[in-house]
Amino acid sequence: MNTCFLFPGQGTQKAGMLRELGKDADAVGEVFETAAAATGRDVRSLCLTAGDAELKQTQNTQLAVTAMNLAYYTLLTRDGARPDIVMGHSLGQFSALYAAGVFSLFDLFRIVDKRAQLMSRTQQSGALCTVLGLTLPQVQEICAEVDPTGQRLAVALHNTEKQVVVGGLPEEIERAEPLFREKGAIRTIPVRVSNAFHTPLMREMETGFAEFIRSVPMHEPHCRIILNCKGDYAEGTDDILRDMTQQCCHTVHWYDGLRRLLETPELLLVECGSGKVLAGMMRNTDPKQTVYAASNPKQRMQALQLMQKEAAI
Repeated sequence: MNTCFLFPGQGTQKAGMLRELGKDADAVGEVFETAAAATGRDVRSLCLTAGDAELKQTQNTQLAVTAMNLAYYTLLTRDGARPDIVMGHSLGQFSALYAAGVFSLFDLFRIVDKRAQLMSRTQQSGALCTVLGLTLPQVQEICAEVDPTGQRLAVALHNTEKQVVVGGLPEEIERAEPLFREKGAIRTIPVRVSNAFHTPLMREMETGFAEFIRSVPMHEPHCRIILNCKGDYAEGTDDILRDMTQQCCHTVHWYDGLRRLLETPELLLVECGSGKVLAGMMRNTDPKQTVYAASNPKQRMQALQLMQKEAAI
């Protein structure tokens, strides 16, 4: 059996999400203490008392989502669970890198905090919109029609065969939406984020972020990692560093990564984060796969029992 931990990104945040942990909150205290030490922020309060408006601000969202991801990861690993493969969606890639041993917990929160700061300071104001029912080439064709330069409107994330997220200037998205519907899109849905992440509008932060992460100690991963921009397995720390840097302003090829993952036999999939967003994407890609939600105590226990059973064989 090959165990893969999946880590979600922005969009999974919600007010009071720390309460989901219930009595397990005390068991993951180190995550929130380390986040506070690394950033000078009270991340526990963000996850407990912050409202939706406060959580929409990317400098808050990214820390809160990462902390919740790693809280659920901690609950799994305290009982002996270890992944063979990790994969993180957008912001979730940074949680995956910690799970693979590439960064320490302290440095991981420093990186996420720096990323959030740089993203929140970008001069261009952008947005994201999910397009349901069209393939990647269909969406790319319309984006090129609306913005031939590819600088003001672009594909930000390719999540499933027919779920594509575009990002860009709000007025360009507004121009593109009726064209998506004319082409056969089922729906277009605004994404709850504060800018056009993973598009050229974020390019101004790329150099500063690259310089920062090069100053942070990196370690060879102790498990396999499927990267966002590459949509394939990492080949060493240079590959990881390149993908981390490019991810800010280039397309996240999640669907390619899922298809690459599905080449692995006997998968046990666990979503380490709030909700079941990634489970839904996997269901759209391969309905036969089961994704256990670490945020669901019953499913978390089921996944642990399967891993423990495999370890005992």
